Amino acid sequence: MPSGLKILNYTIMILSIGWKNVWRNKTRSLVVIVAVMLGIFSGIMATGIMQGWIEQRTYDSIHNEVAHIQIHNPDYLINEEIQYTIPDNDKVNKVLDTLQGVVAYSPRVKMFAMAKTSWAVSGFILKGIDPDREKLVSEVYKNMIEGNFFEDQHRTPSIVLGSKAADNLKLLNYQVTLEKLQTMDKDIYPQEIMMKIESIGSKRFRKEKDFRNALEEVFSKEEYKEFGDGLVKYFSFYRMNASVELTFQDRNGEIVHPVFKVRGIYKTNNSGFDGMYAFVDRESLNQFTGLKNNEVHEIAVIATDNEKAIPLTEKLEKYLPGQDVMSWRRLSPEIAMYTDFSNVIGYIYIVIILFALAFGIINTMLMSVLERLKELGMLMAIGMNKKRVFTLIMTESVFLTLTGAIIGMIFCGVILAILGKTGINFGMWAEGFEAIGYAAIVYPIVTWQNYIVITLLVIITGIVSSIWPARKALKLNPVDALRTE
Repeated sequence: MPSGLKILNYTIMILSIGWKNVWRNKTRSLVVIVAVMLGIFSGIMATGIMQGWIEQRTYDSIHNEVAHIQIHNPDYLINEEIQYTIPDNDKVNKVLDTLQGVVAYSPRVKMFAMAKTSWAVSGFILKGIDPDREKLVSEVYKNMIEGNFFEDQHRTPSIVLGSKAADNLKLLNYQVTLEKLQTMDKDIYPQEIMMKIESIGSKRFRKEKDFRNALEEVFSKEEYKEFGDGLVKYFSFYRMNASVELTFQDRNGEIVHPVFKVRGIYKTNNSGFDGMYAFVDRESLNQFTGLKNNEVHEIAVIATDNEKAIPLTEKLEKYLPGQDVMSWRRLSPEIAMYTDFSNVIGYIYIVIILFALAFGIINTMLMSVLERLKELGMLMAIGMNKKRVFTLIMTESVFLTLTGAIIGMIFCGVILAILGKTGINFGMWAEGFEAIGYAAIVYPIVTWQNYIVITLLVIITGIVSSIWPARKALKLNPVDALRTE
């Protein structure tokens, strides 16, 4: 018989015997298989959630906050003063218009400004933008919760604030209105509750605390506990068209105090960003800064994708000497680090789970070997060498581990396919997540590469777990083993 056919027959025999041996003690094997299945399921789910969060944070960071690339005057990064605009801005525009890989770019004027309303004072970074071009670079306009993103023309210039900045300026008020009462969900709020809400009247509350006190006066403790938080959110609104007096320094060093009207409120997944940045039309802002139309502090660039932005940055550095060109990896190093290590962290988590499961697999295989001492001794006596005995035990261990892993991955794949569309809502901790820039709803992501690596880790775990039981079998003396009862 040809040697290749012998090897094939031998392989089929080992696989067949190994698979049958797994099921000699079904209860014991099923316990291990279920343990591996649950371990792999939890590991993949944790990896998917982690990667989903990091993917969302990276996307938001690039498409809301920093873009793929930013161009500045080097002096502006050292001392962010109004006079440090990008030199030779016309040349920069020509390069960006012709360079392949640039999807869109938006010029910006940036400065720190103090803001004052009739009720509070706060500070933030003011961005003067060209609204139409900014929409091609930033998705802030998609996150409007009140008003609009410079869609209308007004005599008094408009300002768009983040929800956190609006809160700081005391623009968030509370009022029970007839319109909102009529649109309340009657399946959630019983008639008795709605009558109590109506009894509060149409008084406007400027503080959340005052509105909560009004609710506590008309509700019992149980009713307030059940409905209070939802009603506070439902009856809140922002004071649109409120006047905001800005204070900043113009190009000549003079302090100016222009007045803008609040015409839009946005809310992203990053409350820190919402409290730090406000947007105004660049042309309107330049009336007060003294800057010309071609004078800007920053140009934000969107590339075709995240990774292609890196070589594009290198090209821009070459074509624009004297300018400071930074990629998103340099602008948000923590996001770049999370992106690079997201898979590694997930695999470390799965390795820890498999390491713990390995002890159970070793115990099961060791018991299986001790129960079959006479059988193994007989096989060795009729000519099965130690290499084949080791291969047989290793095959059983891999089958045992791989069966649980495959079931776990299939189960997890189905769940992730559903959750990838519906998302997992962590609304209870939304405020904490948004404080560090993460969404309360996460869409888990697991790639086919992840499944391949996990399968390899499972096989390695099965092989490693078989070493100790196999060594026990290899130390057998066939004559003594045949005498075992």
